[in-house]
Amino acid sequence: MFARRLLSRPTSTSPVICLLRPSTAAAAAAPRFATPATTFLTRATMSNSAPTAASAAATTTTPRQPAWHQPAPKAEVPVLKIYNSLTRQKEVFTPANGRQVTWYNCGPTVYDAAHIGHARLYMTVDVLRRVLEEYFGYDVLLVMNITDIDDKIILRARQTYLFDQFRKQHVESGKGLTDDVREQVTELWKTYVARTFGDAAAHAWPKFYTKAVTEQTGDLVVDAKRVLKLKQAAAAYDALQQHVKVQSVEALETVLAASRDIIATALDVNLGHTVTDQQVFRDFAAFWEDDFLKDMDGLGVRAPDVLTRVSEFVPEIITFVEQIVANGYAYEADGSVYFDTRAFHANPNHHYAKLEPWSVNSEALLAEGEGDLSTNLTHRKRAPADFALWKKSKTGEPFWPSPWGNGRPGWHIECSVMASAVTGTQLDLHSGGIDLAFPHHDNEIAQSEAHFGCDQWVNYFMHVGHLHVEGQKMSKSLKNFFSVKDALQQYKPSTLRMMYLQQHWQGGMDFKAATAQEAMAAEATLRNFATNVRALLADYRANPPPFTGAHDFRKDEADLLAHLQASQGRVHAALCDNLHTPAAMDALLDLVSKTNVYLRNVEAAKQHANAYLVAKVAKYVTRMTKIFGLTEQGAEIGYGFPESDADSAAAGGASRDELVLPYVQALSKFRDDVRAAARTGGNDLATTVLKLSDQVRDDVLPDLGVALDDRDGGRALVKLVDPAQLRAERAEKKAREAAKLAAKAEAARKAAVKKLERLYKGRVAPKDLFKGDEYGKSDADGVPTHDAKGEELPKARRKKLAKEFDAQRKLHDEYLAATKEGPIDWAPLRDEYAAKGEKLDV
Repeated sequence: MFARRLLSRPTSTSPVICLLRPSTAAAAAAPRFATPATTFLTRATMSNSAPTAASAAATTTTPRQPAWHQPAPKAEVPVLKIYNSLTRQKEVFTPANGRQVTWYNCGPTVYDAAHIGHARLYMTVDVLRRVLEEYFGYDVLLVMNITDIDDKIILRARQTYLFDQFRKQHVESGKGLTDDVREQVTELWKTYVARTFGDAAAHAWPKFYTKAVTEQTGDLVVDAKRVLKLKQAAAAYDALQQHVKVQSVEALETVLAASRDIIATALDVNLGHTVTDQQVFRDFAAFWEDDFLKDMDGLGVRAPDVLTRVSEFVPEIITFVEQIVANGYAYEADGSVYFDTRAFHANPNHHYAKLEPWSVNSEALLAEGEGDLSTNLTHRKRAPADFALWKKSKTGEPFWPSPWGNGRPGWHIECSVMASAVTGTQLDLHSGGIDLAFPHHDNEIAQSEAHFGCDQWVNYFMHVGHLHVEGQKMSKSLKNFFSVKDALQQYKPSTLRMMYLQQHWQGGMDFKAATAQEAMAAEATLRNFATNVRALLADYRANPPPFTGAHDFRKDEADLLAHLQASQGRVHAALCDNLHTPAAMDALLDLVSKTNVYLRNVEAAKQHANAYLVAKVAKYVTRMTKIFGLTEQGAEIGYGFPESDADSAAAGGASRDELVLPYVQALSKFRDDVRAAARTGGNDLATTVLKLSDQVRDDVLPDLGVALDDRDGGRALVKLVDPAQLRAERAEKKAREAAKLAAKAEAARKAAVKKLERLYKGRVAPKDLFKGDEYGKSDADGVPTHDAKGEELPKARRKKLAKEFDAQRKLHDEYLAATKEGPIDWAPLRDEYAAKGEKLDV
């Protein structure tokens, strides 16, 4: 039924190529898509030989797809590796359960305000968590504890409570600083000084202080702490001496304020055992826990998935300790339970101090790990490295009933129990500050492996490096201590985060002005880039480029795309390499820099930028800054978080009137001013309109969060920016302009003074320049030729004097010309002389 039309005459070397065309009737009856046998050329139709039965049959078979080849990667794809403190090297990260990651991070011991060292730890962990979740796609379960039972908390809670009671008792009585109260404070002061510096110091304080305050051990921190205590005691002593005969309530408040730490410490020594109300300790810890969580919220740190408190896990801790005892790795001693490090280490399947075995014999670290209230109980231990799992409570300490009597958990046991209660018998990740590696983390590992009978409780241990301030250890005694609140008064949360991002999490960090400046510069670069790209895209939508018939993917665009792809590779390689955020940030900033160069180049060439490609770059940069916690999640292209009321209102869906009216009013005001200028007319109309336009740009729109960038061609680029940022930039610009004007004025003043100095010198006529006893004869002009003795002056001397004469003649001519113009105002020169302590005789 099908007719064949010959398209080419066959030869001995060319095949017969036929087009199969159905008849009209067949075409009408054919389905929408014809069968392969009637639509595709087959191998048989391409043959020169005559058709056979076999080839005819072949024309009805279904054609097969050609073979597909697996593409070979052009480069090795990096895998995530993390520095593991357990091996002291980078290891491939392999969670135990597929893409699910169990992670425990050591939380704070809540007894004081959080500081920038805490901020470094928790913001760094927050960044690493975001990267694992949002970049690598892991399902992370982050558990963090709040230590609300600890020796430091007990001491500080008792001291605070006792001082508050002492102050309340005496201030509310209204009697003021009576002799009795002064005597009590004095005795408390003596108790503190005697315990801190010795009995001799308390009896001969002025002499002791004068000598002790200058003594040094060579250890900067030790000396600073000792000097701080000396100055605290001296301040209390001076306050008492200054109010010997004053008994007012104000005097009492002054003495108590100067003596707070002294009185609190001494009261605890004398009365600490009387604090038996358990709520005292709970309320104190709860206050500082709430303060810590508010600080973390202010820093933009995401809350953990599970937050645990020691006080809520005491039953589980007791059960956990009982199992360790049953397994033969702990022993009871007079109501306390200690971990037996020797028994544990003797087992070939266990190893004590996996993280820092070289620190096992450090008495200072071991003592610090046991706590301030446990120094008198260590004699009950079998070995110096043994540590408390359960502590017998003394009077004046919180307690819980247990098989060993009333007591409380040791410090190290809490983390093992709470982590295991949530995540099970093994952890993928454990993190904390490097200062906790020994003994805290080593003890955690030992007691957990002793409890579960396993040889590896944690698979990866990450330790965040130390933080120093301007090269020194942060300490209140060194007066370089910054609380989180202090830092947030000085820097934005994103600036602090950028500071930590630009330092590797594993290494040490120096918190200093230069580090902050570097972070703020990086932020400005990212913020300005996002603002410019948003404005560019808005302008592109409002004023699309005309059709020219030429595409806009030129060499510059190809280069920019290559930069983007290279930067994406660099970022990925950096994050795979031990979560190296500094290198990742460098790659992003480099990409932004290259994109800015591209935008400048196309503008200089009077071309249109490839908006889609620039948007792709900006979206990638924004995505990464969102992952790092630097940008709000809702932004497609942006940097940072809303700060101003205007931004917050826009984000919260303010009414149309609230959003639009200020802009319309600004436009209306400009229109009114232009109309007024047009009515007055005159030759300065153009200048007036341009001045009004600049005023709108510089003074009105910034307060509305609008920035205008004037461009070639007469059309400005409109950018929406945080008003606070624009106001700050405007103030900075005005400050620069003021400084420039001041410098200009100063230069003019100096020039005027210099001119007056010439005029001042020019008052003397040239003929009177050399009058005096030094010279004798002179020539006709008045230039000396002989000295006072009548001897002829040397030729070189006469030549020099002639030059001086000519110079004076010029100065005198200037002076005479100035006097003809009117009286000379010598005030600037007179002020200059007065500033130098000299007097001008005019």
